[in-house]
Amino acid sequence: MLRRSTLTFVALALALFLPAALRAAPTPALAPALPAPTLLKTNGGWCWFQDERALVIGDTLLFGSVAGSTRGPSAVGDIDATTVDLRSGRSHTTTLHPKFQGDDHDVPAFLALPDGRVLATYQSHGGDKKFIGLDLMRWRRTVRPGDFTEWTPEQTLPVGAGVSYSNLFRLGAEGGRIYNFHRGVGYNPNYLVSTDDGATFSYGGRLLSWPRPVGEPLATGIDGGRPYLKYVQAGDDTIHLIATDDHPRAYDNSIYHAFIRAGKLHHSDGRVIAPLSTTNESTVAPRDLTTVFQGDAHHVAWMCDVHLDQAGHPRIVFSVQRDGTQGRGVRDIKIDGQDHRFYHARWNGTKWLVHEIAHAGSRLYAGEDDYTGLAAIDPQDPSVVYISTNADPATGAALISNADQKRHWEIYRGYTTDDGATFTWTPVTRHSTTDNLRPIVPIWQEARGRTILLWLRGTYRRYTDYDLDVVGLLPST
Repeated sequence: MLRRSTLTFVALALALFLPAALRAAPTPALAPALPAPTLLKTNGGWCWFQDERALVIGDTLLFGSVAGSTRGPSAVGDIDATTVDLRSGRSHTTTLHPKFQGDDHDVPAFLALPDGRVLATYQSHGGDKKFIGLDLMRWRRTVRPGDFTEWTPEQTLPVGAGVSYSNLFRLGAEGGRIYNFHRGVGYNPNYLVSTDDGATFSYGGRLLSWPRPVGEPLATGIDGGRPYLKYVQAGDDTIHLIATDDHPRAYDNSIYHAFIRAGKLHHSDGRVIAPLSTTNESTVAPRDLTTVFQGDAHHVAWMCDVHLDQAGHPRIVFSVQRDGTQGRGVRDIKIDGQDHRFYHARWNGTKWLVHEIAHAGSRLYAGEDDYTGLAAIDPQDPSVVYISTNADPATGAALISNADQKRHWEIYRGYTTDDGATFTWTPVTRHSTTDNLRPIVPIWQEARGRTILLWLRGTYRRYTDYDLDVVGLLPST
């Protein structure tokens, strides 16, 4: 069920910056005016299948981005790491690799190491065959603890053509082994391992296997053969993952869940699926995991975010393209991708509870008809979800700005009091003159009721053609 917000706009600031205990009963008369977002970096973009894209380490916010400095198939863009001092507000950007691909899929993933240093991994995303190193995983580490301005020289490891996306996790229960889950062999999810805190990496295995679907009733006939995954760590010994069958352009996707513990893949209820593969083959397909949401031609899913609630159970937000059957097997059809919805799923220890929660609006551009503005769960308070939409979350009416009479994507904050069955929506941005996309709420161990919200503001034409700035709402000191 969708419902319109009954909170006032200015109450959002109270919800963002005061302790969680006060959020459920804000006092609008006492709430400060919502501050304008802070410009944190000009010329930067990101995709959403790399994590963590932003970290908070002590009093420093660190995030990655890819500059959209030139356009077209041979576009180039710097791979950047930006820090923001949360006390002074000062920012600093270090370029990890200059004049790389101008492709937002190349954004780095970060991992905080036990000694105070940071590991960053990144890679290319297909494209122009003239680009050197389409098969390379790349990584650098900061030289000194607490100093994010100087990094070791770039190291590389060949992992197969088509490498994309990095996701970094360190499991103390496995002696500090680092996993880098990525798209690799077979265009499928694979993983690298490091046992020396990122000084070196080696190939670990193929996580799932899914070839290009042929004769599948849910296949559209357009390319395919690449599942999409997102991950989140639980404690020192467990990594949760959510997966789709394929690219939603190629397949009427469902959403699946599993977790990795002690070298094995497990269903949501703990039943063992299979040992984690340690070769470049796998016997496990996405559909062998626990089904969270069953897709069909009228309900095609793609995940946005996953985090854990206070009970340690995963919560997921994902988008669903509605009634796209007229576009099956055809690119750039004008009527496809015009009605997306956001869904919320929660594992309650026994079963998955799934609810439609908001209108997500239309596609970002033709050809990627399932690209939405995205959604993010607040990892510190999973009763809060942020979405980017160009439709009223409750009614689906187009958001037309009073400032320029154009339709724009705006950021909304959602709050649930019934574990995700319904959400109350409050605008974070409104009547903008540009779009607000792809929100992130970083994990912050020392949040103490404070919230950091980042997003991209500007114009997004496609994943290799964008003019975006990184902006955010930062906590007051």
